Amino acid sequence: MARSTKQKRTFVFRKHQVIGAADAIDDQKYLLESFVDNGELDILMDISDPRCIIVGRTGSGKTALLVMLESQCEKVIKITPGDVALNHIANSSTLRFFASAGVKLDLFYSLLWRHVFAVEIIREHYHIVNEQARDNFVQRMIDGLTKNKNRRDAIKYLLEMGESFWLDSEYRIKEVTQTLEQKLENSIEGSIKAKIPSSAELDVKGRHIVTNNLTTEEKADVIRFGQPVVDEVQMRKLGQVIEVIENDILVDKQKRYYVVIDQLDENWVNDDLRYHLIKALIDTVRDFNGRIANLKIVVAIREDLLDRVFRYARGSGYQEEKYRSMYVILSWKFENIEDLLNRRVERLVKDQYTSQRVGVRDLLPNRIDKGDPVSYLVDRTLLRPRDAIMFFNECINAAEGTPKLTQEAVHRAEGVYSEQRLRALADEWFGDYQNLIELAMVLKAQPSKLRLRDLAPTVELMLLNLSYRPGPVDIIHVLAQENFNNGDYSNFLREAILILFRVGIIGIKPESYNSPRWSYLGHRLIREDLNEEAIIYIHPAFWRVLGTRPAS
Repeated sequence: MARSTKQKRTFVFRKHQVIGAADAIDDQKYLLESFVDNGELDILMDISDPRCIIVGRTGSGKTALLVMLESQCEKVIKITPGDVALNHIANSSTLRFFASAGVKLDLFYSLLWRHVFAVEIIREHYHIVNEQARDNFVQRMIDGLTKNKNRRDAIKYLLEMGESFWLDSEYRIKEVTQTLEQKLENSIEGSIKAKIPSSAELDVKGRHIVTNNLTTEEKADVIRFGQPVVDEVQMRKLGQVIEVIENDILVDKQKRYYVVIDQLDENWVNDDLRYHLIKALIDTVRDFNGRIANLKIVVAIREDLLDRVFRYARGSGYQEEKYRSMYVILSWKFENIEDLLNRRVERLVKDQYTSQRVGVRDLLPNRIDKGDPVSYLVDRTLLRPRDAIMFFNECINAAEGTPKLTQEAVHRAEGVYSEQRLRALADEWFGDYQNLIELAMVLKAQPSKLRLRDLAPTVELMLLNLSYRPGPVDIIHVLAQENFNNGDYSNFLREAILILFRVGIIGIKPESYNSPRWSYLGHRLIREDLNEEAIIYIHPAFWRVLGTRPAS
């Protein structure tokens, strides 16, 4: 077909134009055509590769990888934690009571994930979307496997599921949980049983069930009778269902199944329970992926959330090395970010205005502050795709009605972008540091490069503000209060610097012969690195919002 000779319009930036969205779910217009593969997609698609947990900071491309995996593979099952409706566990006064008494529910949490995976795989493989399809599947199992006792027990488990087998995960999880609740309540009696609070009492007391009304002996009895119930509940039969999946269902090597799990950082359950559920999820994923040859479960999780999971939910005997072999740690380089910008700018421009290839440098001024324009943009990101996309979107807004960005437009955009990035960083780290923005103000109006001692004059006022200001109580607030009361300003300053380094607001050069270390590049920092000669670098992404004075 002959190419149209109709001349395209002259390109100018127009209102509401963007080169992508912050969330990959909303970014499919650009993502599917402009995806930059740094090698991680092949790892995830390789069933035999044990790496299955995508670890990265906010905006590093975790969800984008899952979207691309779904687009490339035929058999993909998507599980969203919020849809599994695990809130029923959080709202269970019985489970809260037994957990607060000391009964460990980790095996039960693993059971829930195993149950969800097993049923979702069976439903997908046999297209079980209604009662008739379920009955056909069960009859097929009965006809073919009745001579094997293990298989008979697996069928019995599925039959026990009854009507709920083909219903949504929410219904099934609620049913399994109610069964455990009943067995736990039946395991104790008398005065102890009477102390289990009702759901109404749970709402009054909040999510924390206090068992101070139990004596030491009563707590020991709760553990003694309750723990075996948790350890034995349906595990054997469910294990046989998984054997059926392994040996009788997913046996066609040409049919590879992927299960993808995202949005673990959202508020699908309260934090304490979420950490234990995620820990159980990771253990369950490792077991499934190791057993079933034609299946790979892929999980996306934020780096800071993963850190909190193993900080708060790990048990005795925990060894991090056992899990690291499962990680796909996302990282980006300068050239990757420039490639991403080029692809998205080309997608923005070519369809509407010109058939020629247009890259990001074609739309930028030749120099910005006497330096390379792309370096100026990328230096103000934490080497994450989302940062680059958001910055360029603000540049488009600032250049509305013009065909090319100017230095002045980029500077105007930077002011908006810098404030947005600080707020986004505060949201990312809210689980640990609710007062992060207030802490960052210790750097207000400071030079871009300074030493620890340069901040000493501002610390007392900062401690006073953080100690007594109304607002959430977090690690920062507690540190400020403790150190203000004992007058140890230098200790607080060092702890503050470690926090600001961890989240990425600053980099540290411990010695004159070192290069600056940045947490988002994978560098580590310990308290001993903060000597008097250590140089602090404020990241350029935050210069405008902090009023940073560039070093001469």
